[in-house]
Amino acid sequence: MSRLPPVTSATAAPPEFTHAAHKGNVTLRPDHIATLREHNPTVPVRHMDFGFETAPLTRYFYDNNAVATAFFLAFSAVIPQGERFFIHSVRQYRDQLNDPELEARVTGFIGQEAMHGKEHDAANAAYEKMGYPIGRIDRSVREALKLLAKTLPKPAQLAFTVALEHYTAIIAEDVMRREAVQQKFAPEIGALILWHMMEETEHKAVAFDVYDKCVGSYALRAGVMVPTTLALIAALANLQFYLLHHDGALRRPGQWRAHLRGFAEVYGPRGLFGRVLPQLLDYFKPGFHPNHHDTEELLARFREKFFGAQGELNAQLRKTVLPPVRSVA
Repeated sequence: MSRLPPVTSATAAPPEFTHAAHKGNVTLRPDHIATLREHNPTVPVRHMDFGFETAPLTRYFYDNNAVATAFFLAFSAVIPQGERFFIHSVRQYRDQLNDPELEARVTGFIGQEAMHGKEHDAANAAYEKMGYPIGRIDRSVREALKLLAKTLPKPAQLAFTVALEHYTAIIAEDVMRREAVQQKFAPEIGALILWHMMEETEHKAVAFDVYDKCVGSYALRAGVMVPTTLALIAALANLQFYLLHHDGALRRPGQWRAHLRGFAEVYGPRGLFGRVLPQLLDYFKPGFHPNHHDTEELLARFREKFFGAQGELNAQLRKTVLPPVRSVA
């Protein structure tokens, strides 16, 4: 098993492009974007097995709250097909990269996304056995994304992926920085979600760098984010309340305070979407790059927490593969 050394901010991105850039004080030229791309960490592929086929799972796994849990369950329900679409959209440009370092990071990206889909498939199957219609959601998402893959031009497919990767990155950073939020997850699902978020943080710039190198249009990138945001929130909210309706939670008497609390956890001004709004808006800056949001110390902390000498997920880790960088003759 390969084990990665901790990554520090100094090795991940030049200091002039981290905290200052996050505050909006830096406008990057194309050569600066290239410098950020060159300082990305390796993207390891960790083969995991959380044992969801046999492990008992908590029904209301976030804060024992039906409404908030339904949101995260809706997110989990769309992840396997979503990850496969992301892989498809990035893979279409693989032959155009002519960049060994970026090619290796794309290999890591594909491997990580495939593992996320596999483990969420297993968790989703366990919740299907509890009576949630996860399989029906999975099939609907698959058909919708197949239609997008057939009808959208390749650059728009990649822009869509980049937009959603930004969402996963900023949500991951928010949750990873908030221990109070982490403690609200039941341990078995919290382990899956936080591992997934850590790896989203590791590869947060890969699809962006492929887009920057092969497409590069700011207008397309920014323009696609608007309908993506509307579609994402509408789809997740629709699925959330579909799951709640199926579960019957909203029909139980005396639960309205708990339901409002769960709604605020996700959609309120101090909830998940409210907290990440400033980082979402950063995406619309012409010189934006994902590495402007400096997460390397956070990433190093979670790597140690999960896979260090006393790592909490070492028992679930089967092996780690580091994609090699091909030599250039």
